[in-house]
Amino acid sequence: MDRYTIAILFMFFVIFGQIPTLLAGKADWNYKTDKAVYSVDISSEGDYIVCGSLDNNFYFLSKEGNLLWKYPSNDRALCVDLTPDGSFIVGGSKDKKVYMFSKEGDLLWSFVTGNTVESVALSFNGSKIIAGSDDGAAYFLSKEGSLLWKYETGAPVTTVAINPNGEYIAIGSNDKSIYFLSEDGKVIWKIKTLGEISSIDMSFDGAYIVSGTKNGWIYTISNSGEILNKTKKNNGVVNVKITPNGNYIVAGSRDGGVYAMSNNGKLLWQSLDDKGVYSVAINPDGTKVAAGSMDTIYILSKNGKEIKCYQTYDDKYYLYSINSLAISLDSSTLVSTSRECIFYFNHDTKKEFDLNECMPTKKNESTDTCFQKKLSELNENPKRKTNGIISILLSFFRIR
Repeated sequence: MDRYTIAILFMFFVIFGQIPTLLAGKADWNYKTDKAVYSVDISSEGDYIVCGSLDNNFYFLSKEGNLLWKYPSNDRALCVDLTPDGSFIVGGSKDKKVYMFSKEGDLLWSFVTGNTVESVALSFNGSKIIAGSDDGAAYFLSKEGSLLWKYETGAPVTTVAINPNGEYIAIGSNDKSIYFLSEDGKVIWKIKTLGEISSIDMSFDGAYIVSGTKNGWIYTISNSGEILNKTKKNNGVVNVKITPNGNYIVAGSRDGGVYAMSNNGKLLWQSLDDKGVYSVAINPDGTKVAAGSMDTIYILSKNGKEIKCYQTYDDKYYLYSINSLAISLDSSTLVSTSRECIFYFNHDTKKEFDLNECMPTKKNESTDTCFQKKLSELNENPKRKTNGIISILLSFFRIR
C-alpha cells in the first residue's frame, strides 16, 4: 500500500471519528474524594479549586492538584463558591448549615438554616453571601456570618446568584418564581414562571438575569423586571450561564443539547443534540463553552463546534452525570466533577481579564464598554492561524 493510500485512509478515520484520541483533551490531574463530587468552583486564574462532596467534606486544592485542606460537615456538602482571588470560600450542606472559610482553611463561621442548603454565592470581596435553603428561604449574610435579612418564598430555594459588588441578588424557587432583590432585602420584582427553577445567573452589572426551569423553559429578564425572552427547550433545562457583560447565554438540557443565545433570545447555535447535558460554563468573551454530559466533558467553540472532548470514565454499563464545571475568568483553565473525581485542565492561553475595570461602580452602570475594548484588542492582534488537521496529515505524509 503506497503512502497516498495510507494518508487517505488515515484521514478518513479521523474525519469520521474513528480515532477519538486525536480529539480528546488530556487532564493535567485529577483528585479523588471518597464519594461523588457534587459541586466545584475555581479562582479567576485557576490557582485554587474548591469542591463539595457527598462524603460530607469540603475540599480546597492548589492548581497542582495538592490538597491544601478539607473540612467535614455533618452531612453531604452540596454547594460551593469562592472569591476570584481564592481568599474566601463559602459552602452549603445537607446538615442545614452555611460555612465560611479562609483560604488557609480556618472556619470563620457557620450559620444554621431550617433545612438543606441547596445553593450559595459570594460577592467578589467576600463581604456578602446569599444562600438558598429547602426551608423555603434565602438568607443574606455578612462577612462575619450575621443575618442581614431573610426572604421566604414558601418553597425550596434551589438556586441563588449575586453580582460582584453584592448590589443585586437573584433567587430561584420551587414555587415557580424568580425573585430579584436589592442588597437591603427589598424585592425589586417577582416573576412567575412555567416551571420550578433549576438554575439562575446574572451579568456583572445586574442588567440581565437568566434562569432555567426543570421543565425546559429559559427566561431572560432585565433588572427592571421586563421579560426579554422566554423559550422552551425540550423538557429539561438543567443549567444556565451568562457572560459577565450579559451578551451571551448558554444552557444545557438533560434531554439533549447545548443552546447558545443572545440576551434578546436569538438562538445563536445548538449543539450536542443527542447528549444529555447536566452542567455548562462559558468564558467571559463567549468564545468557549464547556458542557458536562455522562462521564464526558465537551469543549465547544463560539459557533458551537466541538473542539475537544474528554471521557472521564470508560464504563458503558455505568454512566454518571457531570453535574458541575467551571471556566476560570482568564479563560485558561477548566475544572469539572465526575463521579468521585475532580478533573483539572489548563491548556489554553490566558486572556487578560481586569476585574476592577469590569466591576460595576454604580447602579445600572453597563460593563459593555470594557468588554468591547478587550474584544477589539483581540481582533486587532489575531493569533497566527494554524494549519488544519488535513494539511498537517498531508504534510506528514509529504503529499503535495
